[in-house]
Amino acid sequence: MICRKCGREVPEGPFCLQCGASQAEEKKKATKRGNGQGHVWKRGKTWYAQVTLYTRTEQRPDGSLRLVQKRRTRGGFATKRDALAALEALRGPQARVCPALLHYWENYERNELPKLSKDRQTGMRKARERLDSLMGRRPDALTILDLQSCVDENASTYYTAKDMKTLLSHLWKPAMADQFVSVDLPGFLSLPELEEKEGEPFTEAEVRALWGAWSGGVELSGHILLMIYSGMMPGELLRCRVDQIDLEACEIRGCGLKTAKRKEVPIVFPDSLKPLVEALIAAADGPKLLHINRDNFYTRYYEALEAAGVRRLPPYSCRHTTGTEAARANLAAPIVQNIMRHARITTTQRYVHLGSQDAHDGINRLNTGKR
Repeated sequence: MICRKCGREVPEGPFCLQCGASQAEEKKKATKRGNGQGHVWKRGKTWYAQVTLYTRTEQRPDGSLRLVQKRRTRGGFATKRDALAALEALRGPQARVCPALLHYWENYERNELPKLSKDRQTGMRKARERLDSLMGRRPDALTILDLQSCVDENASTYYTAKDMKTLLSHLWKPAMADQFVSVDLPGFLSLPELEEKEGEPFTEAEVRALWGAWSGGVELSGHILLMIYSGMMPGELLRCRVDQIDLEACEIRGCGLKTAKRKEVPIVFPDSLKPLVEALIAAADGPKLLHINRDNFYTRYYEALEAAGVRRLPPYSCRHTTGTEAARANLAAPIVQNIMRHARITTTQRYVHLGSQDAHDGINRLNTGKR
């Protein structure tokens, strides 16, 4: 027996005693082609070649999704070599087929959605549910009528429709970048009229009534007064910890919500409110300033208003009261903006509610030059 490697004569056995090489017959490794290169097979005496041109998701009439593949096949080849040589011709110029919106949603959900706040993620996911009837369709096959009908049927309010429009825009941009569509159809969508109720502040008499309720033992009225004098939001009050309150500086740091501005800028309260804040800290049962959940907070909030004989205004009226009273105190607009922790002065203006009496009070303070 001759060694397969060194060529020396060796006795029968699995290995060469001279060089140690295995004498077992080597199996020929099967060659593999990459994805999308196609494949060949033999049926009877002839060989066949097949390539997959594209794979996409389509929507059935009942709304369910199905996977559709477009293949090209040719047979009748005498040898495997001939079938392999035919694969390239079968592929031809690479066909580019626009994928369904579902493909772009999956990319958006994986790459962009995690960068948003939890509230915005929830909003986009709900918008995705409302757009379900369009998810299996390709952007290049959709019309503005298709988009508008879906929005009109699934959204009755301005903000719901706006979220749907925003999500469609996010899905449309990569389709435009891929040059499957050239017109930004979501940009032409019409939204319902914005019927936004204007916030209403508490009156001076109502604030005095809340002070009376606090003196009378209505505990939550103290937290309501803290929101009124600081512009603190309900969610910020519920997450505020005692160790975040600096009584000396009259500041609360670390419980800001939603925007970067509100998270970075401390909540400030007037020096005159220190005794009330000290009392709230002393009454706190644990690390949080107020140990109740959101549902119980709203129940107890309206109970406190009723006990004080105050109108049933929502908690955000506290914040509207802050902005209104700051403006009445003739504070400069940038200072009011900083108290409210707004990134834009236009947002602050929505929290200031001045009436005709304020206009009279202001005009009467003008110096007209009369001697």
